Amino acid sequence: MLGAIIGDMVGSVYEGKEIKTKKIPLFNIHNHMTDDSLLTIAVAKILIKHYPICFDDKSIKAIQADLIDKFEKFVQGNWYAGWGADFFTWARTPLSVKKPYNSYGNGSAMRISPVGWLAKSEEEVRMLSKTVTEITHNHPEGLKGAEAMAMCIYLALNGESKSKIKEYVKEKYYRRIDDIDYQELIANYSVDEACQGSVPEAIYCFLISESFEDAIRNAISIGGDSDTLAAMTGSIAEAFYHKDAVSSFEKSFLYYCIDPSVEVLIKKFHATIGSKKFKNI
Repeated sequence: MLGAIIGDMVGSVYEGKEIKTKKIPLFNIHNHMTDDSLLTIAVAKILIKHYPICFDDKSIKAIQADLIDKFEKFVQGNWYAGWGADFFTWARTPLSVKKPYNSYGNGSAMRISPVGWLAKSEEEVRMLSKTVTEITHNHPEGLKGAEAMAMCIYLALNGESKSKIKEYVKEKYYRRIDDIDYQELIANYSVDEACQGSVPEAIYCFLISESFEDAIRNAISIGGDSDTLAAMTGSIAEAFYHKDAVSSFEKSFLYYCIDPSVEVLIKKFHATIGSKKFKNI
């Protein structure tokens, strides 16, 4: 979850600029949270409200109702956060006629990281990812993109290697991940807001990384929708590199860049689910 927020904030100043290099500063006075962070925070708030999660129909509907309400309120309080047009319209539609809009956009995947941390099994990942996602992104590709991202986080948290994570993604979600090449992305990748055109790339940028910071640099360097790519890549990288402790980079980002109220929520989330990450700070 923190990885998604940091990735989003770092990427926020590079979106659409086709940087095409990893030699970028990660700290910038203009770093800010966009819709990626805000919706991740909203998902975290609602999931810990309902924790421990029950998966009966009544409980699932209650989670979804609270998510819809929270998403609406976050839009109302943050008009200029970079919301996707369809999501913005959905959020402002009266509840009596509000419906999912068959989206396959990567908005489903950029907000899903709390699911990967909270789920206790692969089956819970699938069920909870669907619960969070289908209220807006009920297209098969939108559902798949969110589940793939949440599953990568879950697998990373449970000690799977990069090669195992890659094979799982290849078998269950995106066979083409085998064919992605970094230099080709640097040369040719551009904005693609569809899950099928960005989630595999974000996962790949994690797979070739050497550290959490390097993963974020990879995602931003290929250009395109930098805040969302870095949010997705960062969410997996945090789970893989820093699941049990807060790194010095993360501490610096929390101190200098992230509002204290958000830090309080992040710590509450980890305390609620029994994570070790913030035990010593």
